[in-house]
Parts: sequence; C-alpha cells; structure tokens
Amino acid sequence: MNQKGGLIMIIFVLFIIVGFLPWILMSIVPQAKILVQLILVFTLYTTVRGYLGSGPLTLIISGVLIYILVIKYAAFSAGMFSYMIIIQIGVSSMLIWGTSFFMTRFGGRR
Repeated sequence: MNQKGGLIMIIFVLFIIVGFLPWILMSIVPQAKILVQLILVFTLYTTVRGYLGSGPLTLIISGVLIYILVIKYAAFSAGMFSYMIIIQIGVSSMLIWGTSFFMTRFGGRR
C-alpha cells in the first residue's frame, strides 16, 4: 500500500460494500427486510406528499413508486437509500464544519 491512490481504492471498495450491506442483511434476517421496506415506504410517501401535497394524485404516485421500488426492487432501493444517507451525512458535516470554521475565524469574538 505504498503506492499513490491506495487510500482512494480502499474507500471505493468500502463504498461498494456499503451498497451491498442492506441486501446481505435483508437476505439473512427477514425482520430486517420488513423494517427496511417500512422505512422506504414512509420515505417515499413523505417525499411525494412534500412535492404534491395531500390528494389522490399523491396516493396514486406513491402506490406506483412503492410497488416498483419497495416490493419489486427492495434490495436495490435499500442500497441506494444507504448511499443517499451517507452522502447527506457527508455534505451536512462539511456544512457544519465550514460554518463553525468561518464563524470562529472571521466573525464573533476573538
């Protein structure tokens, strides 16, 4: 591992493993599959409701998305959901760090 780029390759492999981790967990533990599917249902419904409001169109679009993403392709959706969570945590932590750095550096008391 003395070559350049070794750390990037390790991070890349771990990122791929994280994508397959929900699929493996859902295959081993049936309760985990039900729990992940429940989380995905609530996430999809609240996202569609946030964009379209409450109404029959929301229920129709949510139903179609839930059937496709949660029932048919649950493992793929769970992997993408875990990637989405990791990216959101990374971006929000950068924003928090940047805000605290610039507020202590350029604003406030010294």
